[in-house]
Order: sequence, then structure tokens, then C-alpha cells
Amino acid sequence: MTTHGSFRAQLRLPFNPEKQLLEAFAAGDVGAVVEETTTGWQLQHSLGRIALKPQSSSMDILLDAEDRTSLAYLQLGITHRLQSLDKNLDLDWQSDNTPGMLLPYFREMRVVSAENLTPFMKRVRLAGENLARFARGGLHMRLLFPPAGTANPSWPCIGKNGEAIWPDDENRPVARVYTIRAIDVDRGHVDVDMVLHEGDAYPGAGWAAQAKPGDIVGMTGPGGGEAPEAHRLVLLGDETALPAIARILEGLSSQTKAIVRVEIANQSETQPLATRAELDLEWLVRDDRAAGSTTLLEEAAKALPIKGDDPDLFVWAGCEFSAFKAIRGHLRKSLRLPNAQHLVVSYWRRGVAGVH
Repeated sequence: MTTHGSFRAQLRLPFNPEKQLLEAFAAGDVGAVVEETTTGWQLQHSLGRIALKPQSSSMDILLDAEDRTSLAYLQLGITHRLQSLDKNLDLDWQSDNTPGMLLPYFREMRVVSAENLTPFMKRVRLAGENLARFARGGLHMRLLFPPAGTANPSWPCIGKNGEAIWPDDENRPVARVYTIRAIDVDRGHVDVDMVLHEGDAYPGAGWAAQAKPGDIVGMTGPGGGEAPEAHRLVLLGDETALPAIARILEGLSSQTKAIVRVEIANQSETQPLATRAELDLEWLVRDDRAAGSTTLLEEAAKALPIKGDDPDLFVWAGCEFSAFKAIRGHLRKSLRLPNAQHLVVSYWRRGVAGVH
């Protein structure tokens, strides 16, 4: 099915969901530009092309992408949209990403080095092959941690509906989301900064604490949005968001004014943050109180010298769930900052273990 470096998939549906799909695309669910053709509809997406060819009682959906990862993400987007119409749909894609193969957005990685940046932050360098796709399309990825002592991990593969099929044996890995702190495609290296916690709810932290050269870990991605751009940029977060904040700052130009507020456990957790931007940085120190137990970050957000009617402003925040709700509520209700000018995400929730 592959032609001239293009990867393709197609799906024949025994019904015609043309109206529902076009409404979803128009609403921005899949982020595509829609054009009418003589045979149906052509959609230009950041990941590739989508063609809808409706018949009276059926529809063909054809996908075309430059790489396997983009094709897989296109398939997933269409699959999830169709399953929202009917959760019992049995979708049988004919795809260059054949069922049973390892996920095209998966890489097996090995630890090169592990060193503490601060007492509670460890940088792990991973080595792998064919990493160019991880350098675009998102700041984040998932690390897949095999059970301790596993010599031959069981990794997820692709199913006939395009979704990931996870192994159900004793070698099944546990997945957690992390920021790609830095990537060197030529050398095949990815750096990941990981917060060290104690307890079974933090398998990634436990793995990082013991990580040594040669250890195997899986990686899927990328995802999680691109770095925001604005003349005035506000970045808010706790330790879990610090790697993303540091990476975003490194990519800013000298024309950007950046206001940064970072919550940390104590003064020993501060890090040098490199940027060309004009930087207003404040560390919010908890004095070793438990993470997620203070209101430091939301109070800092409410004290910011910003206005909701500033068209040059963008606010980005990553934090614990309670702070996420408070900060997002302040931006939307008090400042009335347009949705297009802020992104606030919950990186974790106190007392709740992470999920795939």
C-alpha cells in the first residue's frame, strides 16, 4: 500500500456518517481544513490527508501520511470519533501499520546515564534509534517501565482498529507521561528529568532512583502540544512541570517577555533556567510541605500583573489538579482570558496514581 515514501490506510464503513464527521471537523475536533471534491471531501490535517468518499449507504475513508507515527495518530483520531457515534463499532482498517506490529510511535530505549540535578530531580539520558519523529509534534511522551528484573519486556502492539493493544502477561509495562527535556536526533539521545518520590504510586520515580546504564525502558509519543508562542508569556508550574517550562524557555526569542513562577519543595530544588527572553522568575518554596498541599501556585497566578484583554498574552500552566482548577477558573472567570490564549493542564492529582 505504501507509495513514494507515503504511508496509507483505508476503512470501508457499512453506513454513511458524513454529516457527523464534517460537523466534528468543522468544530475543530480533528484540526483539519475541509475541501469538497468531485467524489466527496478532502481534509488537510497537520499529520496528513484524509479523504471521505461517501456512498448512499456506506463510506470509504482514506488516510495518507508521511510517516508511520502520523498515520497511526490519524487512524486513532478517526477511530475515536467513529466510536463516539457507536462504541460497539468493529473497525477493520487496511493499513501500512499492520495489526500485530509494534506501535509505530514506540521505541525501545536504553539508559546511558543518570544523574541528580537537585536532591529531588534526576536526569536520565536514554539512547535509541530513529528518533526524528520525537523532535516534533509535542513536548511529551510516555515511558513504559517493565517489571523489575524482566529480561524480555512485553510491549504494546497495534490492533486492527488502530488502537494500542497492551500485553496482559506478567511482563506488561507500566506507563507514565514525561516531558522530553532535550533530544539529540543525530546522537540518538533523549534526556528526561524525573521528580523523585517515594511510594508504589510513583513507579517512574522508583525506576529513576535505581536507573543505571543498560537498563531498558519503552517510549511512545510524541504528544501533548507544542510550546506556546506569545510576546508576553506566563509559565506556571510545580516540579512536575519544571522540565517543560525549562524546555519552553530555551526556545524563546529575545523579543519575548516571560513571567515564570515555579513551586518547589525547598531552596535546594532551584535550577538554572537558560533563555534569551526577558525573564521575570520567582521560585515558590513550600519549605518541605507536601506537594499539592499548598496554594502557593494559585496565589501567585492571581497576583500576576496581567490583564485578560491583552491580545499579546498567553498563559501556560502545569500542576496538581486542585491548583489546575483554581488557576483555570481565575483565568476564565476573573480575567476572562480567551480560551485561545491559555492552556492549563493537570499533570497529577494528589492521592491518585497515574494512568496510561
